[in-house]
Amino acid sequence: MAFPALVISLVLSVIAYFVAYMSIKYSKDAFAQQGLNGIDLLKRDLWPKEVIPPIVPETQGLPCAAVYLLVLVVFIPFRYFGSSMYGLPKLLVGHAHSAPGLHQDLASFLSALLSIYSGTLLGFVDDVLDIRWRYKLPIPLLSSIPMLVVYMAGGGSTSIIVPAWPPAFRTVLGQNPLELGMGYYAYMMLLATFCTNCINILAGINGVEVGQALVIACSICINDLLYLNLPAVIRTAVMNKTYLPQHDSLLLGYHGSKDLVVRHLFSLHMLLPFIGTSLALFMWNRYPARVFVGDTYCYFAGMVLVSCGVLGHYSKTLLLFFLPQIFNFLLSCLQLFGVVPCPRHRVPFVDPDTRMLFPSCVRLHEETNAYVHCVLAILETCRFVQRIRDDNGHIVGVTNLTMLNALLVLRGSRVAPATVADIQASLANQDPTLRPAPIRTTLHVTEHLLWYHVMAVQIVGSMIAFTMRYWFAYIIFPST
Repeated sequence: MAFPALVISLVLSVIAYFVAYMSIKYSKDAFAQQGLNGIDLLKRDLWPKEVIPPIVPETQGLPCAAVYLLVLVVFIPFRYFGSSMYGLPKLLVGHAHSAPGLHQDLASFLSALLSIYSGTLLGFVDDVLDIRWRYKLPIPLLSSIPMLVVYMAGGGSTSIIVPAWPPAFRTVLGQNPLELGMGYYAYMMLLATFCTNCINILAGINGVEVGQALVIACSICINDLLYLNLPAVIRTAVMNKTYLPQHDSLLLGYHGSKDLVVRHLFSLHMLLPFIGTSLALFMWNRYPARVFVGDTYCYFAGMVLVSCGVLGHYSKTLLLFFLPQIFNFLLSCLQLFGVVPCPRHRVPFVDPDTRMLFPSCVRLHEETNAYVHCVLAILETCRFVQRIRDDNGHIVGVTNLTMLNALLVLRGSRVAPATVADIQASLANQDPTLRPAPIRTTLHVTEHLLWYHVMAVQIVGSMIAFTMRYWFAYIIFPST
């Protein structure tokens, strides 16, 4: 075979799916009995007041992560068929005792496991102790240290190519690669923080955390395959009726680089089991959710993706696949940094009579300055938010600044002006949530339909990422 370790990884990924599925099935009740459970906020109001809503087990990202780590440990011996890295021919990678990259590659693999393990552990601690979000931010920084140390020890590049367009960049900075030094490591640490937290921020409906991680992982796998020139390998195998390619040049990939082939094989070996275990978790977490993933899965998924990006040397390309998460973060900044009040839960609310979702709202402070109102007015013009007015037409609130609420507003879901009773009820609570009545004559969106909207946005984001990486990049960087 041209890529025997890749075939083994595919087989182990299928096995990982079934093992993870059964692990969740037999462990979810134990988690619930230990207090790791919760109530689905979007279905709580659908039950009569005298009926206690069913308890849903939480933190089911833990068995998913445990199976993933176990599969990668089992996979380690298969990565070196015949004492050759990834089972590739010795003409490509050299003999094990003389190939300097072999031990570095193993160190990278083990450092990725350590970073993923530490991220999963700290995510589980967050689920148990319910750490405040401002204290969660340093957690990914600690988890990223092992892989960054190995990246540094392996002589990873810390320079970036200066864009050719606009021409002013190269006029000022020159045409040579710009060395960032420790600034590049700071960027990768911030990338680890963003990747783990952005999945957690874009949450609130069944299956959305796992769904977005799956779309991103599958998109990265497609990007990895673009470097392997698999059609040439398959075509040669069929024509010669053998699984062994006749020329090692076939294994150089589309870009003619041995290093790129090895790096993207590394990424595929990390991502395929992740897709298998995440798909098993999705089968339990999809609408209507029978389990919740918890912060454990968000930290776990984020560390897997960032480990592939950093150790696969495509951290800048990785960021392109997070375009919807970047939009959600930028939209949420006013609330995350306290400019607009941020309630504990910003998920949409469900109308019990129609079972449809409507954007949740927050009450604005009376001292909110004109600049904030101007920004909110621009967002309302773009149909990302709805400003809430009282009976006198004064702005008293706004829909929560998340992509879920923005999609509802964009589709036409609206709430009525806030009544005096609505404002008084909000003032009576410490939580600044404002709950005006839904306008049932507007477009109706169910929770399940909203999930499809989010996944469509994620897929479109990946398509834009591929366009930017393989078309727009050649305009900005014509010499690379």
